[in-house]
Amino acid sequence: MPQNKNLKPIKLPMVLKFNQGPKTEFHNNLAHLKVELVDHPTRDQAVNVAWQYVKATWADHPDDTNPTMMNKQHARREYSRNLEDVLNFRALPTPMECLGFTFKLSGLSFQEVTHIIRHRAGSFAAQCTGDRDLRDDPAVIPEAVQNSPEFLERWKRLVLESKQLYADMCDSKAVSMMDARMILPKAMTSFYLMRLNLKDLLGFIAQRQDIQIQPAADNLLAAYMAREVLKVLPEASSRINFNKPDMHYVKTFRVPDGKGGFTSRGTNLYWPEPKNDLFDYHPDDSIYQARREDINGTNKPDAPTIFEQLWDETTEEIAQLKYQYNQFMGRE
Repeated sequence: MPQNKNLKPIKLPMVLKFNQGPKTEFHNNLAHLKVELVDHPTRDQAVNVAWQYVKATWADHPDDTNPTMMNKQHARREYSRNLEDVLNFRALPTPMECLGFTFKLSGLSFQEVTHIIRHRAGSFAAQCTGDRDLRDDPAVIPEAVQNSPEFLERWKRLVLESKQLYADMCDSKAVSMMDARMILPKAMTSFYLMRLNLKDLLGFIAQRQDIQIQPAADNLLAAYMAREVLKVLPEASSRINFNKPDMHYVKTFRVPDGKGGFTSRGTNLYWPEPKNDLFDYHPDDSIYQARREDINGTNKPDAPTIFEQLWDETTEEIAQLKYQYNQFMGRE
């Protein structure tokens, strides 16, 4: 069909920024992370599904699966214990697959995005990079770089130069946004919507909370998501545990190689944290001869790291939510 200039142009869904200079805000990569729980089942819905699924196996009549005393304190505890059994695989775990949770994860660097989408059981919606102009998007900086003046200015300069080159290519209209975006660094930020059923969500949290293998941003995402889940489904506190050792690291850090020596089957970046210091090791068994939070720049302050502050604050909230639930269950 021929072009028709008599038609009124459509209103594009994105903002066009041709010939506008880039704007850049820099943020600490951990302080900039945000997690919002935007959709979830109610606690009553979760308890009801778990009860009906578990009781169906040996019920003589369909009505025998109905929870009939949801508003009675003693019965609520029984229903909660049943859900705990489901969550901890002491009963049919299928009800967890019926309960969906949707999160909005913002302040993500492009690096975190690659980790999140590895969880193939999730459903995702993403902030577009292909036909949305990225010249004004923020960028993030790790604390170790912020504490290293000789690297910080170079970091910022490279980000600004790459964004200016991106804008120049887009403005030329000889290079499309699709191609120009390839020059942008992983320090650029984005947001994702992520939906997981409860079974896969608990698996995500358990995997990404590993402080030895996973990056600090992943650890905080796991903690923030756990906190939001416990606010609406406190029974999950029976499954979520941020104090347990990271056993994949413990089991793979130093293993026999079958030739009389030892090798690694995992990620040996750092020395074990106190909760993971459960085995003998040589100082040179890891890439860095230090614990993770000790590596914090060339001019590191004598104070807790940003990660330590956010982690301690969030895990304390989680512990308080767990305490309140155990009070409800008559355990405290």
